[in-house]
Amino acid sequence: DGLTVKIITVNRQVPDIQCDSVRIPVSDSVNGEFSGYYGIKKGHANTIFSLSAGVVTAYTGDKLILSVETSDGFGIIEDNTVRLTVNSIKENQ
Repeated sequence: DGLTVKIITVNRQVPDIQCDSVRIPVSDSVNGEFSGYYGIKKGHANTIFSLSAGVVTAYTGDKLILSVETSDGFGIIEDNTVRLTVNSIKENQ
């Protein structure tokens, strides 16, 4: 088993994604501006963080299985589950 990624918006919930790793845009805790990407794999420490608008990607091995543009929001990592709560998403082709 790897990670479970759950993305929730005010309008819908994206079907859960099972993956090996996920990459998310995070914001600086002081000014709220984009500060870079955060990589998460199985076994990551439990964490709460601010999301910046950007692209969330998930991978199984080297294969890209999810790519969505998100608004800002927040995320929680707990017990190999990554929960992202955002205002909106746009699925990339």
